[in-house]
Amino acid sequence: MKNINDFNMDFFSLKGKNAIVTGGVSGLGQAFALALAKAGANIFVFAAVDDDGTTKKLIEACGVKYAFMLGDITEDGICDKVADKCVETFGSIDILVNCAGICKIADVLDFGRAEWDPMIAINLTGAFDLSHAVAKYMIPQRSGRIINICSLFSFLGGLGSPAYAAMKAGLSGLTKAYADELGKYGITVNGIANSARTCLKWSIMADTISEKVSK
Repeated sequence: MKNINDFNMDFFSLKGKNAIVTGGVSGLGQAFALALAKAGANIFVFAAVDDDGTTKKLIEACGVKYAFMLGDITEDGICDKVADKCVETFGSIDILVNCAGICKIADVLDFGRAEWDPMIAINLTGAFDLSHAVAKYMIPQRSGRIINICSLFSFLGGLGSPAYAAMKAGLSGLTKAYADELGKYGITVNGIANSARTCLKWSIMADTISEKVSK
């Protein structure tokens, strides 16, 4: 851009780009999917459950393509299949939004490995596996964007779910490490440490508030 008057909103357009959004049929995942679609990106949603078709209608109303794949992100090899299917469907992977997650709540002595393990497997290891899978496509094309949905609980801790704070802190660390690893290939990796009242976060905050009020 040689002159400031050359600026236009097309600089922000994602027309022709293809995005994978995990957990993209509800909550923040659905919101991110729709935002990317409104910017012009085709949307490939990978989630453990499907909705009633609402997400598909919202995305396609933006004039872009929509594809959905049902699966368990902890299944061995599934993330490679997701990346392969997106490329088979749309031709490339330009954007990955790691948004899928679960949150288990329990008092500290009741929060054991049965609660810890699935949260780490889905929320942290799943994000790593899918980032690793899409990098195999992004590195040769020397471009790509990976966006990890972190949380203020990465830094604040919180009550009721030590795994949530731990895996969000881990996701923040993964974001910084992958940014260093992939930057030389023209791939950016960023994290959003949101403070919005999400379904997962509010369940933690509500229990915390309730406990303080009862004392």
